[in-house]
Amino acid sequence: MEEKRITEIKKKVNFLLASRQLKKAIDTLAEGIEELQDWSLQTRFSQMQTSYNYLLEYMRNGTPDPGREIMYGKLTGECYLLNDFIEITRLTEHSTTVYCQNRRKYKNRDEIELLHTKLRENNANTGVTNLLPKEECNKVVRELMQEHEQLLNDIFAIVWCCIVWDKSFIEKTKNILNDDEIAVNDRAMIVSAITLSLLKCFEPAKAILLIEMLKNSHTVITTRAIIGVILAVCSYNDRVKYYPELTSAIKSLRDDERISRQIKTIQIQLLRCRETQKIDRKMREEIIPAMLKNPHINIEKTGMDILHEIEQEEDKNPEWKEWIKKDGIKDKLEEMSKWQIEGADVYMSTFSQLKKYPFFNELKNWFRPFDTKTPALADILPDDVTEKKSILSLICASRFFCNSDKYSFCLTFNQIPEEQRSMLASQLGGEDIAEQMPDTQTTAPKDKESEIEGNQYIQDLYRFFKLSYFKKEFSDPFTLSLNLLQSEHLAAFINSHDALYHIFSFMLEKGYHAEAIEVGKIYERYDSTNEQFYQELGYCLQKERCYTEAIDRYTRADIIKPDNLWTLRHIAQCYRLNGETEKALDYYLLSESIAPDDISLLRQTGDCLVSLKRYDEAFARFFKAEYLNPGSLNALRAIAWCSFLTSKDKQAQEYYGKILSNPKTKFTDYINAAHTEWVASNKVSAVELYKKAKKMCGNDELFADCLEKDRPTLMERGVSDCEYLLMRDLI
Repeated sequence: MEEKRITEIKKKVNFLLASRQLKKAIDTLAEGIEELQDWSLQTRFSQMQTSYNYLLEYMRNGTPDPGREIMYGKLTGECYLLNDFIEITRLTEHSTTVYCQNRRKYKNRDEIELLHTKLRENNANTGVTNLLPKEECNKVVRELMQEHEQLLNDIFAIVWCCIVWDKSFIEKTKNILNDDEIAVNDRAMIVSAITLSLLKCFEPAKAILLIEMLKNSHTVITTRAIIGVILAVCSYNDRVKYYPELTSAIKSLRDDERISRQIKTIQIQLLRCRETQKIDRKMREEIIPAMLKNPHINIEKTGMDILHEIEQEEDKNPEWKEWIKKDGIKDKLEEMSKWQIEGADVYMSTFSQLKKYPFFNELKNWFRPFDTKTPALADILPDDVTEKKSILSLICASRFFCNSDKYSFCLTFNQIPEEQRSMLASQLGGEDIAEQMPDTQTTAPKDKESEIEGNQYIQDLYRFFKLSYFKKEFSDPFTLSLNLLQSEHLAAFINSHDALYHIFSFMLEKGYHAEAIEVGKIYERYDSTNEQFYQELGYCLQKERCYTEAIDRYTRADIIKPDNLWTLRHIAQCYRLNGETEKALDYYLLSESIAPDDISLLRQTGDCLVSLKRYDEAFARFFKAEYLNPGSLNALRAIAWCSFLTSKDKQAQEYYGKILSNPKTKFTDYINAAHTEWVASNKVSAVELYKKAKKMCGNDELFADCLEKDRPTLMERGVSDCEYLLMRDLI
C-alpha cells in the first residue's frame, strides 16, 4: 500500500504539471517531501518553492519581470525532476524491485572512481599474463576475468541506479567513457547503463553526457549514445522543452551532417520495429510450420539452401518443387529474405525461447557487444571458432543476428552433445554453407558500419524490453510511435526532402496510412512536381476515407501526367465513395476510353451506371466483362443483381443458379437469390435460401443488417412493409 501511495502522488503531480497547474503540483509534492529523510532533495525543493513564491509576489505587485516565462518553464522542469527523484528515493526504502535493491546496495556513488581505477589495473594485469607459465597464466587469467566482470557489474549498477547527476559524478563517469585503457565494449555497456538510467529517471545531465559521447571515435559508442538520446526524447517529449541546456545541446547536433544522416537511418530502423510482432507471428504461424511439415527438408539448414537449389535446374527435386508450389513456401522464404535485406528483425521468434540462460540473469549482458572472448563463452567455444568454415563463425559474423541472439546461439550450441555438435558442424560447415547462408561478412563499408551497429543494438534493446526478466522495471519505449516527426526536438533532423520521402514511402508500404499522410503533407512543401508522390498521397488519403483531399492529390497527379489510367480510376472511385456519382462516371468513361477491355473497370463503370439507373448501359458492361472472362463470379453477380433491379426475374434466376453452383459463393449470394425468388412469388424457395444464407453467415446480427440494408430495394420491387416484417420473423 505504501508503494501504491507513493506512485499515486507522482502520477498526480505529473498530471498537474501537464495541465500547467504548477502551484497545485508543488503543494502536492510537499506531501511526499515531508516524509523524506534526504537533506539535499529537501533543500532543492525549498529553493524551488521559494523561487515560485517570488514569481507569484512579483506578479501580485506588478513588478516588471522579462524573464517570467523562462523562470516558469525552469520551475516546471525542476518540479518534474524532483517528483521523479522523490518517488524513487522513497520507493528505495520499501520496494523489492531489482532497481531498488541495487540502489540500497550501491549507496555510495563516489565508489565509481575507485572502481574505475581497479578496472584500469585489471586490464593492465591481463595484458601481461602471457609472460607467465602456461598453467599459472590460465589460472591468473580466469581470476582476472572474474574480477573484471564484478567491477564492470558494479560500475554498470551504479550508473544505472544513480538518480541525481551532479558535476562530480558526471565528470567521473565521463572519465571512464573517455579512457582508452578501458575496453571499447566495456565503455559501450556503460553508455547503455546511462540510457537505462535516463529512461528510468529523466535527468537532462544524462542526456547531455550522451550527446557529448557522439564525439567519440568508436562507432559502437556513438551509435548507442544517439539511440539513447532519441529514445529518451521520445519517452519524455513533453518535458524536454523545460531544460534549455538540453534543447540547446540537441540543436547543436543539426550542424553535424554525419549525425543527421545517422538519425535518419535510425528513424527507419525504429519504425521497422513496429513490424517485428507481425513478422514474428508470420514466422511462427506460417513459415516455420510450413518448413517443419515437409519431410524432405533438413530444418537445421533454415530452408535457405532450398532457394539456392531451386535456382539450379539440374538439382531440382520434383517432390520439393511440387511441395513448394503447393504450399507457397518459396514465396514465404523469398519474403523472409527480403525482410533480412531490409534489416527487419526475422529472428525474434527463433531466439525468444533462448533467453533463459544464467548469462541473461545479469542486466549488463543484455547490452554486451558480441565478443567470443566474453567470459561466459571462453570455456565453451571450440578453438576453430574464428575459422571461416565454422558454422559458429558464420553466425557470429553475420550482420543479420543481433548481439543478444549471437550469445543465445553460442550458449545453445554448448548444450548439444559433442557427437551431435560435430555432426551439426559437418552438415553446416564448409564453403557451401558460407555461400548459402545470409550475408555474413564481418567487414562493411565505413558508411554502413553505424547502420549495421544501430540495427543490431535496436534489436538488442527490443529483446530486453520485450523478453528480459527486468522488463517490468521499465516503461517500454517500443510501445511509443517512435515517429520523430512528432517530436518538436527531433523533427528537424529528418525534415529534409530525401528523408521525408523515404519515411513516407516506408509508412505507405507498411500500411501506416494516417502517419504517411502527416509526413506526405510536409513533403509536398518540398516537391510539387512528382506525380507518383501525389498518387501515393492520394492513395493514403483514400484509405483513410478522406475522399475530397484524395481527389485533390489525384487531380494534381493527373495535371502533371495526364491520362494515367491508375490515377483516373482512383479519382472515379473517390467521387463514387464521396457520393458524387455523376462526376465518378465521367472519370470511369474517360478510363474506359484508355482501357476498353479492362474487366475490373467494366464492372466498376457498370456499377456506377446502376446507381444512376442507366441499366441498359450497365448491362452492356457486365455482359462484356462476362464475355472477356467467362464464368467470372463477379460478372455473374453484376448481371444477376442488375436483372433483379430491372424486373428481369427469369434472367436473374438463371444467373443466380449459376452463382450458387459455384463452390466460392458467399452468404450474400444466397440472400440476393432469395430476394429474386421472393419477388417471383416463390416464397418457399426464398425462405429456404434465406435460411441457408443465415447459416452460412454464422452471425445473426450481420445477417439482419444485410437484410435491412436491402429493404428499400425490396419495397421498390413490390414487397410491402408487412410482408417484409413477416418474412424477417419467419427466417
